Amino acid sequence: MSDDDKREMWGDFADREDELLDEVEARWGETNAYQESARKVSRYTKQDWAQINAGNTAIEARIRELMDAGADPTSEEAIDVAEAQRVHISRWFYAMDHEFHVQKSQLYVDDDRFRDGIERNTRPGAAEWLQAAIIANARRARLGR
Repeated sequence: MSDDDKREMWGDFADREDELLDEVEARWGETNAYQESARKVSRYTKQDWAQINAGNTAIEARIRELMDAGADPTSEEAIDVAEAQRVHISRWFYAMDHEFHVQKSQLYVDDDRFRDGIERNTRPGAAEWLQAAIIANARRARLGR
């Protein structure tokens, strides 16, 4: 994609692409997930990114809706949105089983950049809410429901 397309599809991330990709490679470059994601992402078109962004927007909207309604993060609806996020990541970036999703959810809470990314389009507290839903989703998967 062109630099203009990247700015359009990724927003502020596009201006820091090299810096952030260097960090990602340094942290996870030796992992299968990183290698799978790098391979997939290198082929994405502007249309693919539009689909990725639309899927993410729908997930964020559902989180916001559930939180606004006072849904418990361990409710079936919350667990379903956690599963939708896990499937979305698996489809577009790298295979993510439930335990990996639980591990990644710790970044949502501990890393301000991840927290900001989640809470920018949802509401404050969404990082912890989503983490609780992800943990409940992993529990549901283990129980085979």
